[in-house]
Amino acid sequence: MNRTTRIRRSRRRGFNLVEVLIALAITATLLTATLAALDASFRAYQATTEEVSTQSIGRIVMHRMLTLIRTGTDFGPYPADPRVDTIQSDFIEFRTQNDEIVTITWNRNDRTLLYTVEGGLPVELLDGVVGTTDEAGLVQPPFTLNYEQGRRLYRATIDITVEPDDMIDLDIEGDRARPVRLVGSAMPRLEAV
Repeated sequence: MNRTTRIRRSRRRGFNLVEVLIALAITATLLTATLAALDASFRAYQATTEEVSTQSIGRIVMHRMLTLIRTGTDFGPYPADPRVDTIQSDFIEFRTQNDEIVTITWNRNDRTLLYTVEGGLPVELLDGVVGTTDEAGLVQPPFTLNYEQGRRLYRATIDITVEPDDMIDLDIEGDRARPVRLVGSAMPRLEAV
């Protein structure tokens, strides 16, 4: 009897093959679910980071451009027809308080906003500017200039859409960041007198 009990105990000490396979299947399922959740959270974090970064930089650039418009004078381009008081353009030109002529241009091909002081080289203000589309799907110029009394600028509106483009993108991260639309309007203070 003592020997039979000992044999039964030795047979009961380990797991059988079916139990081991079931445990491995459960472990593999849990690890797969955990890695899928981790991947989804990493992609969401990356997309959110890109959007917030683009929006922050875009708002700073927009604020700077609106400040330049508020403090500028002698704006252009002018309407070709004096009866037209609103034009849309890919650039805006004006004179600063330092008596420098500044041009802010949207380069459609490079998708950039460029800042140029007369006689100087263009400096990139913002990258990834794709423009804003209207109901017909046509890309609209970013600058809308409203004139009154001939050549006197009443209001300048800037309407741009920027695609997030983080410098550290990897193929594994995916690309789910949404474009950011920025709209701002300013009235020149010095011309309002």
